Amino acid sequence: MVFYPKAIADFCRQHPLGLSRENQVSLQPAGLHPVPPKPPVVLSVTWLGLIWLIWLGGAIAFPLLAVSWGWSWLELLLFVGAYSCIIAAVYIYVLGRRHKLLFQYKQQMSEYREQLIKYQEQQSFSDSQPQPKLLSPNPQLRCQMLADLMSSRVCPIGRSNARQGVSEAQFLQYLQRYFPMTVQGVEFKIPMSRKCYSADFIIVHSLSGIGIDVEVDEPYAGLSKKPTHCWDDDNDRRRNQLFNEWGWIVVRFTEKQVVQAPLSCCKFIAQVIFEVTGELSYLERLKAEPDLLPVKPWTAKEARRMARDGYRQSYLPLRKT
Repeated sequence: MVFYPKAIADFCRQHPLGLSRENQVSLQPAGLHPVPPKPPVVLSVTWLGLIWLIWLGGAIAFPLLAVSWGWSWLELLLFVGAYSCIIAAVYIYVLGRRHKLLFQYKQQMSEYREQLIKYQEQQSFSDSQPQPKLLSPNPQLRCQMLADLMSSRVCPIGRSNARQGVSEAQFLQYLQRYFPMTVQGVEFKIPMSRKCYSADFIIVHSLSGIGIDVEVDEPYAGLSKKPTHCWDDDNDRRRNQLFNEWGWIVVRFTEKQVVQAPLSCCKFIAQVIFEVTGELSYLERLKAEPDLLPVKPWTAKEARRMARDGYRQSYLPLRKT
């Protein structure tokens, strides 16, 4: 997947290269595709019934205890009444909270469906439009215009201490073979926070100044098996948007793609560079390689299933598992 800053997407629409649609990477800024809301975590009806079973158990046990402790009937009634009120208050609160969360989720799903319909309509309208026939400026002038546009691009603050993915060392060799300006593992300061974002790789095109953040996404962590980079999690989406705001193109590959088709991944990056800058030199070296096949993003549920099935071990070398 590729996510473009709005400034670059607007620039490419204003200065098209006149490519056929089948040879284009979609120049859509990040955040346009609606993301489904996460289902709320609520107690099931079975657990709600358990609250009343607890009340019933107490209502039966307390009279027996009252006899052994020598309580009067009035004391017993007052105690059971107070106990019943507490149980009822807990039940009402839990039930109300459950209804509120489900109602909010229903509203969010309704909004998501509306946004999805609008997005699909916009895509259909875009696909129906004729391809622009305008000629782009020569590559040197185009790169100069982009360099002016990218002058405010945020730069990394230094090298990252984040743990390197098991597939990244081998992929770095391919990247540096075709993109010598590749740098691995750098940090970007998050505004108003003590934390930083770590980029797996960055590629800066020297002539135009465009920067590409290349990420390798694993479906789950190797040791903890915790789901990562899930489509129904907002973490990556917020990160993509922030990098786009900083002026960086974000390209995300799956770990399986970079392990099994590293040259196709490099070709995809070369195509992104060409479509933005008009420079063909990188793409010419990789034109004989097959195009990268798309991969459906995974959800947290699917990632947990992949962890149980040992999905990563199906493509990673045994010595790295």
